[in-house]
Amino acid sequence: MAQVIQLDLLPMAYYNTLGFDKELIDYIEFVDDSFVEELILPLYKRGGRNPKRALTQFRAHYLYFVKDEITSYRQLERVLKNPKNQDYRNFIGAVEIRDVPSHNCMSDFRTKVGVVRFYQILFAFLAQALQIEDFLKPKLSAIDSRPLYANVGGPKRKRCDCLDKDKCSCPKTFTDPDATVGVQRNKTNMGKYFVGYRKHTIICQSPQGPVPLLSIVLPTSTHDVNVLIPLLNKLKEVENLQVEYLVADLGYYDKDTHLEALTEHGVVVTTGVKSNAILPDNVNKDMQVLCPEGHPMIWDGFEKEELKSWFRGDEAHCQNCLFNSTCDKFFAFDYKENPLIFSPIPQGTQLHQAMQKFRKQVELNFAQESNWIDKKMRHKKLPVRRLERVQTFAIMADMFRLIKLMLNHIRKTKIPKDRDAWFSKAQYQQLMQPLIA
Repeated sequence: MAQVIQLDLLPMAYYNTLGFDKELIDYIEFVDDSFVEELILPLYKRGGRNPKRALTQFRAHYLYFVKDEITSYRQLERVLKNPKNQDYRNFIGAVEIRDVPSHNCMSDFRTKVGVVRFYQILFAFLAQALQIEDFLKPKLSAIDSRPLYANVGGPKRKRCDCLDKDKCSCPKTFTDPDATVGVQRNKTNMGKYFVGYRKHTIICQSPQGPVPLLSIVLPTSTHDVNVLIPLLNKLKEVENLQVEYLVADLGYYDKDTHLEALTEHGVVVTTGVKSNAILPDNVNKDMQVLCPEGHPMIWDGFEKEELKSWFRGDEAHCQNCLFNSTCDKFFAFDYKENPLIFSPIPQGTQLHQAMQKFRKQVELNFAQESNWIDKKMRHKKLPVRRLERVQTFAIMADMFRLIKLMLNHIRKTKIPKDRDAWFSKAQYQQLMQPLIA
């Protein structure tokens, strides 16, 4: 049984300074972000004006992603400078209004930190999430992609030094120079083409739903199959994180890529098969492997050293077979010949069906993430431009979504159920105390 943490032992002033906001209080209680200051402070030059605290700016970005009423960085500055939002200023460590960082200061903060160090911060929070009991379950994960719409209002224009741009043959670009035209699957209320980027994410299971582990943003022209191995290499930087089974769609399917993932990283990549796919002669339409006599067999296991998938005969069919007495009833198939069929998780097995069901949940999670992250966009367009900045935005979105799900799990497993009611009662008493006096 999970241990219940008693929070009513702390003084009333502690909760009052944070406005009795459970998201702010739980973040202070259970999230360790002390390393952020030590990691980012050396990036600022010595001399000149003293920069705003790195931890202050980091927590301000947390408010930007978590609070629904904040939809832009300029609005974030206005909300933090509002005199009535002292709880937000206490949370970020800016007691006075003059200590609140401006939107230009936070933009400079994201530029200085960059993609590499934001990955380091994300990996540190992943290490904390792995220590929480029964939260992350990375053994079964999935990889999928979704479009990110670029901030490209207006017509295309040319970025060249030609005097007569109407007659020059230089290619036109969008207002976001790194944005390109991509193709997406036809879905409800979605067009076939879009302008922007594509975000590839590895997602794992948890009691709170699918949790993003790692993302990478690439141009729309990048093939999915070229993304799998770089993401697996990046996951090695996270301590105690081991992905054993990875579910993907056919866009990530490639014989050499799956073989490298299995032999070099120990990750089994499995995909589905289309209904109109051409199957081998020894596989029926129900994705069952057949023996030489045409009877369905039962999967018996996979041998990693020799990369062979073993099947044994089904006694229900072997009893009536003419070759029952002379048949070995055990057959091995080489994984290299057909990785899609003779993989460590063959098509049609219960394990494969469960993994495909999880892939459907991942697609639903992408829809939920799209609705959540679009609150921070303007008309489905990112508020930032250029590939590196969009990549930074994606890492921060995954990181704060991880923290949000981590705190939700802690609330359901370790915090008393009547805590929120206690907060409401205490807040009411604080409001009514001056009137009573």
